[in-house]
Amino acid sequence: MKKYVIIIILCFAAFLSIAQTLPNPIIFCTQVPQPTDFGTSLQTFGNHQASVYSAPRGGDLYIRYTDGSLKNLTEAAGYGENTVQQGAASIAVRDPSVHWSGTKVLFSMAIGSASARYQVQNYTWKIYEITGIGQNETPVITLVPNQPVGYNNIQPIYGTDERIIFTSDMPRGGMAHLYPQHDEYESSPIVSGIWRLDPIACSIASGLEMLTHSPSGDFTPSIDNAGRLIFTRWDHMQRDQQADADIENILGNTGNYLYGTFNYSDETAAASKSSILPDNEIYPEPRPGRNDLLSLPQWANTNPLNFNVFNPWMMNEDGTEMEILNHLGRHDMGNYMTQNFTNDPNLHDFYVPISPTPIRAMFHIQESPVTPGVYYGIEAPEFGTHGSGMVVKVNAPPGMHPEQVTSSYVTHPETRNATDNPSLNHSGLYRNPMPLSDGQVLVAHSYSTQEDQNIGTSNAPVSKYDYRIRLLESAGNGYLKANTAITGAGISKSVSWWSPDELYTYNGLLWEVYPVEVKVRQKPINPTINLESVAQSEQSLFTNAGVNLHDFRKFLSRNNLSVLAIRDVTSRDDQDTQQPFNLRVDGGSHQTINPAHPNGIYDVKHLQFLQNDQIRGIGGINTPKAGRRGIARFLHDPTAMTYNPPSTGAQGSANVHPDGSVAMIVPAKRALTWQLTDANNKGIVRERLWLSTRPGEIRTCTSCHGESTLNQAGLTSPTNAPQALTTLLNYVKTIDSDADGIKDIYDAFPNDPAKHIAEPVNEKFISNLSNFLNQNPDNDAITWTTQSTTCNANSAMINNRAADNTGKIDRLKRFVDLSNMDYAKLSFDVAYARYDASKFDRFKVYAILCDGTQQLIYDKAGSALATAPDQTTLFTPIDCNQWRKEVIDLNAFAGKTFELVFEDIGGWGNRLFLDNILIQEIDISPPCPNTQTFSGNLVAGQYNAATTITTQNGVQTKVFSGTNVTFNGGNSVTLQAGFEAENGCGFKAYIGGCGY
Repeated sequence: MKKYVIIIILCFAAFLSIAQTLPNPIIFCTQVPQPTDFGTSLQTFGNHQASVYSAPRGGDLYIRYTDGSLKNLTEAAGYGENTVQQGAASIAVRDPSVHWSGTKVLFSMAIGSASARYQVQNYTWKIYEITGIGQNETPVITLVPNQPVGYNNIQPIYGTDERIIFTSDMPRGGMAHLYPQHDEYESSPIVSGIWRLDPIACSIASGLEMLTHSPSGDFTPSIDNAGRLIFTRWDHMQRDQQADADIENILGNTGNYLYGTFNYSDETAAASKSSILPDNEIYPEPRPGRNDLLSLPQWANTNPLNFNVFNPWMMNEDGTEMEILNHLGRHDMGNYMTQNFTNDPNLHDFYVPISPTPIRAMFHIQESPVTPGVYYGIEAPEFGTHGSGMVVKVNAPPGMHPEQVTSSYVTHPETRNATDNPSLNHSGLYRNPMPLSDGQVLVAHSYSTQEDQNIGTSNAPVSKYDYRIRLLESAGNGYLKANTAITGAGISKSVSWWSPDELYTYNGLLWEVYPVEVKVRQKPINPTINLESVAQSEQSLFTNAGVNLHDFRKFLSRNNLSVLAIRDVTSRDDQDTQQPFNLRVDGGSHQTINPAHPNGIYDVKHLQFLQNDQIRGIGGINTPKAGRRGIARFLHDPTAMTYNPPSTGAQGSANVHPDGSVAMIVPAKRALTWQLTDANNKGIVRERLWLSTRPGEIRTCTSCHGESTLNQAGLTSPTNAPQALTTLLNYVKTIDSDADGIKDIYDAFPNDPAKHIAEPVNEKFISNLSNFLNQNPDNDAITWTTQSTTCNANSAMINNRAADNTGKIDRLKRFVDLSNMDYAKLSFDVAYARYDASKFDRFKVYAILCDGTQQLIYDKAGSALATAPDQTTLFTPIDCNQWRKEVIDLNAFAGKTFELVFEDIGGWGNRLFLDNILIQEIDISPPCPNTQTFSGNLVAGQYNAATTITTQNGVQTKVFSGTNVTFNGGNSVTLQAGFEAENGCGFKAYIGGCGY
């Protein structure tokens, strides 16, 4: 061990003498080389797994200071095994990202491996934060709170609001039985999308949200100078190739059922399983080789479809407005495409990309700090090179038209692929480009030009690759190449680890990957702050329909819905001649025609939406593997379907309006796609990408398969106010699904006729104190408990008379989520009597935000608190008159999560009772019906009217014993003859209107 340490010191000393000049410190990761590519931590996809196979233990987080010296940050912070044998404390690290202040860094770390043979354990990547990274500081590493537990959380970055954005393989909706999500290619585990957490939120539930749902994965998010979230998305929307192989073998009677693919009936945990026969995939077109499907009438004259691209994408930091970077199309990126229909002479296969330097994939995207809007990345093959290839860059600042976006090759184009016979132009393979603040570019580089493979032994694997962090310099051929490594002789290590069945060893240089520059960066302006608008043409439709945009967005958000509105689906990009482009609204005159090819017009009648459902299993019905693959199914989300106008089309369809517009409510946080269909529901133009939306998002698009600059008629983007949105708004505002007189737009409980105002807390202590944390710091006999009283079936109670508890505190606490509320109030009932003028108690209520900010919102003691005269015996309220309702404004906490604390401060006084704690939304517009008239038996709940509540004269209206009913009338509550409130019920009436 001493020899090993001396070697490292000598390496560092030799390095100091040849240190290169860099403007700022560089943090990077070391990794024990892993020659196997598929499913390992540097691969293009499926790189999120934390097994010792995917990420051999022994790497560390390092920093290189500007004087060339190195520090092992993880070791200095007490992490990792400082011995050859890697065991329970061993680590692997990845994905460092520097805070805007330059003083701390996020990274992902996996901890642990087998310490003896045959120890099988599961490991996950977790997000950590390191501080104290200065040259003379001691680093401290902490686990980031509120991240998904039990899942792999990688590629973290700091948001502009200090929330953390990352990718995770946590399943959509947190449904553990869907884990892991299988990709659309190899049915291998994949991340489910981009997530965001708030490290100071009160809990994971309140601080974690899914920003994108990606069937095959989103990768390496970053925030650019304009505040856009930039990332790589794997678009692989094609049918299941494993299922195709199984079906072909079954139909061919080969007896070979390779993959054991099957279907679940739905996404639930208890879903039944069934054979994939008959083939029930409906979208997109069949893959090549499925001649049995292509011969069917519905696919006549249709080309089969393969689809597989890794595109640069962008969206707002909250997950809204997601699309390919600057609305680039596949024609701009340069991927080959076949024409959709074989019998339309207007259509052509796409061969020649628009750009003379096309980029067919873009990984590891990073914006230049010197030239905002210029993005460096890597074009790499999917397999064999650990995600390394050619360094590229794209000039795509915000607002630049896609056809003006330029791409270029930074390293020679021969570096885009591995080869066994490189020319002198092939300078090796590159990954992790990091443009620096002085204009230089760092890369992780390997001199090997071949696909990687093990050139060692089975138990002492050796990679062909020698990843080192280097600066790019001129190659003398018009391109750049890697120069001297910034760590001099490099970092060597000897390690061994269990597989867990076999003992593996490695002795040599570690890989150096993931370089980042440690510097102060100015936060960009977050474009989603206070975003509460749509384009003026769409806003006019909300105004004319009498629908408040804010209220409508809140209605969508509460129901996990969003709206997609398209102005004119007949408008297509002028470059896209692979799918039909002469489109006319069926039965109407509106059309968009290419003047150069005016013949061959397609009538379109519907836009049909599809949702990605994880219902495809693998491994066989009797022995299924964990997790599921998503496949396309016609939109069937029950909540979304409730609020869409009736359509003349097939399931999931919306009618195309005479002006070519379409609008539809769709489920949020679920991958969606769509197709234009004719009157016979035959697909005419099909979307090739998956898209997801944020709850409450109103996404308005100019056209469906949109124009980059000009459409097929040579015109600019449509500007019409979409008639379809008016139809949708007028339909939704009439819906009252529970027939309670409250339109669902304003009803927080559209399926509960007893209430409509949002009630995050409605506590009657029916389940005793189970919904609260009962805190008794002194651990004495005086604590909160429950007791039945005359007026209330069960109440919280504390007996301050049981002993002298002067100055002692007892609390009831719980978290309250008001994140989806604009206005809120707290009300509760209290009953209390002093012992006498010198012996009395105090009652306080606090609201404590998750960052520790505390606000006292209620404070009464003694006679101010009392609801009954002093008494020297134990107080129990003898009737409802000895209770008082307290009402507190919580508007300052609307939109937030906080901890509600009820605090008793003892004074050896008497018993204090608490009941009917209610937090509810107020000021909903319109809040409730103008008048309400009741008869019959009333169920428990709160009934509201803006002006009057009455019961019918001479008609029985009854509140049964044990039932709690509240009437809130704006001006009056009139109980006519025939009204009866039985003994033991809780009937109350208030004047003040809805919510009061």
